[in-house]
Amino acid sequence: MSSDLYTFFRWIHLIAGSAWFGEVVIINFVLIPLLSKYQGTARKEFLNTIFPRIFRLASVLALTTAISGGILLYRFVGFEISLLTERGTWGWSILIAGTLGLILTLFHFFIENLLARKVGVGNPHISEQTVEDIHLKLKLIPRLGMVVITIIFILMMNATHSIIVF
Repeated sequence: MSSDLYTFFRWIHLIAGSAWFGEVVIINFVLIPLLSKYQGTARKEFLNTIFPRIFRLASVLALTTAISGGILLYRFVGFEISLLTERGTWGWSILIAGTLGLILTLFHFFIENLLARKVGVGNPHISEQTVEDIHLKLKLIPRLGMVVITIIFILMMNATHSIIVF
């Protein structure tokens, strides 16, 4: 891979990962508290208007981050992922963060989206009781996601600057 192509994918990875992290922060500190202020039909409308878009954006950002990260990883180790364990702090940070990122991406696509469809996010005919149940789940799942994506970010920064030594 040429230096220019490497730089391009590195920027894509950095921008998509940062945007994904920012989206999770906005969900946790802006959207969930705002959803809590609404009641009844207003809460249902807010949930059905905003959260399907948020899920789609998270899908695009997670997939872009994962694909660009995979391309960058391939540049360094090919299909020999075990080589990361031989590359010191950089390798261990990339291995752990990449694994967590893949798990978070798979969780988003297979579990989170399934739960959203199952409970009816985006369905204008869901009951107010279901909206309350969704609201309770939205207080927990994004918080866990934020913990994981924060750890990923710290590990990726560590790979760049070797702050933590493994």
